[in-house]
Amino acid sequence: MAESDLKPLQKELKFKKLQLNSIYELSSAIHSSFDIDHVIRIFFSSLMAPLGISRTFFFDQSQAIFRKRGFVLSEEEALCVKKNIRKALAGSSTLNVESLPPALEKIKKLLLAKGIHTLLNISESKKRTIVLGLGRKFNRRAMEQEDCEFAYILSRFMLIELDNIHYLAQIFEKKKLEHEMKIARDIQLSLLPQNLPQLLNYDISVKYETIQEVGGDYYDFLKKKKNIQPLILADVEGKGLSAALLAASCQAIFHSLNELYLFKPAKFVGKANTFIHEITNGSRFITLFWMLLNDEAPALTYVNAGHNQPFLISGSKVTKLSEGGCLIGFSDSSVYEQKTVSLRHGDIVCAFTDGVFEVQNPEGEEFGEQAIVEFIQQNSDLSAAELSSGLYKKIRNFSKNTSFRDDFTILIVKVR
Repeated sequence: MAESDLKPLQKELKFKKLQLNSIYELSSAIHSSFDIDHVIRIFFSSLMAPLGISRTFFFDQSQAIFRKRGFVLSEEEALCVKKNIRKALAGSSTLNVESLPPALEKIKKLLLAKGIHTLLNISESKKRTIVLGLGRKFNRRAMEQEDCEFAYILSRFMLIELDNIHYLAQIFEKKKLEHEMKIARDIQLSLLPQNLPQLLNYDISVKYETIQEVGGDYYDFLKKKKNIQPLILADVEGKGLSAALLAASCQAIFHSLNELYLFKPAKFVGKANTFIHEITNGSRFITLFWMLLNDEAPALTYVNAGHNQPFLISGSKVTKLSEGGCLIGFSDSSVYEQKTVSLRHGDIVCAFTDGVFEVQNPEGEEFGEQAIVEFIQQNSDLSAAELSSGLYKKIRNFSKNTSFRDDFTILIVKVR
């Protein structure tokens, strides 16, 4: 067989392997949790990496489940989707959003504005509305039939697990689960820094909380060199022992590369991405915000690898720190860009994971990113510790004791 004929087969085989790994990861993760939100988060992780998409949603009308990843919806917009999604599909198994008729122009514009271009009918019953929305691929290629088939299979697999969660509870080995979580907890606690860096020109604070015994958020302060202090905020996909072990591997990689590429942030993140991709085979990924603080002439150099965009707040001016590239672990050949920003007295950098602004109140409203900015601007005279604690308290009050749906990490850096 000619080499030209082998390449497409090798590519297809690699894609099939990634799909099988995703199904295996989903199966393993689901059987360690009885929580619907956790199952859907793992489902999103297993779905998005193989398809190469950054936006998706899952809606099951009968169980009142509506979850999304990669975009924000207001309460009114979410209601519009829930009310019109059945009409949009109209019995179709797969639908290109751009082909919706004029009568459904409202939901068409809404979905396209949020980056959702494909709808899949996941339900096998006409009486049940279950829809999966998919965004465009990173490479901008159209969603192919085999992509939709994979998404459908993975979705059906998840639905079976959701429908049978209460049965799984009866077969869990409680002692084994407790032991696994204790190991994961010990690993995670060993990763987190015990002390904040003491810098001449910066006041730093972190507020960290997990929704389970073990979380997927990770932050660290690496070794300082020549007045340059590295900081990391990351969100490792998944929870439990697998996430804790992946975070441990990442920490070892970050600390090793820090000795070699501290002054070359873009190259640092690129090398880290290559190593992490080798570990995960592209089936797991990490969002990362890598930040270098110059403690001699206040300035910030950063790389944002698919992480929620932190804010640089300077009085009334608000800048999103977006320069960087693709999330870590998705591709072994990702290229990253870095950016340096000068800082002045009173400037505040606020970095966070998505579990912060996605906190909901009993009415289902999200706290939102804008509320974070407004709180910091209104309290810019406070110390970094007072800002992180105050913001956490405000979000808790907003939630009215509604349980957080994801891990919660806030990193505040204030220029003295």
